[in-house]
Amino acid sequence: VTFMATADEPTIRFRNYQPKSDELQGLEVEKPSMPSIEEQVGASDAVHSDATQEPLLNLAPKKVNWDLKRDLEPQMKKLRSMTDRAIIELIRKRVEDEEGQEEAASKEGTDLASAVDQQQRFDAGQEDDE
Repeated sequence: VTFMATADEPTIRFRNYQPKSDELQGLEVEKPSMPSIEEQVGASDAVHSDATQEPLLNLAPKKVNWDLKRDLEPQMKKLRSMTDRAIIELIRKRVEDEEGQEEAASKEGTDLASAVDQQQRFDAGQEDDE
């Protein structure tokens, strides 16, 4: 019995058990070499000793609603600008109303002063007639 592969047949490989037959001893697959635990620990220490990385204890977990804040940020930006414009418009209207009231008061004051002046002239004219 030959166990050499032909063009149509796959080769037999023994990975999970050791064959007892002497003919099959040569078909065993060598086990891959695993790094020792000391080598693995040394490699992880080299990774953690990197000065550019922050220690894991200093990293704070993200808040629960960070994704909601991220998703709402464009809408909030738009609302903030609209709110600022509305506040500015209200301030402008209030300033214009105050200026209008001051002008009306000054006109009334001028009208009152001119009315008093006219009344004094009229009274003076009547006294001259008497």
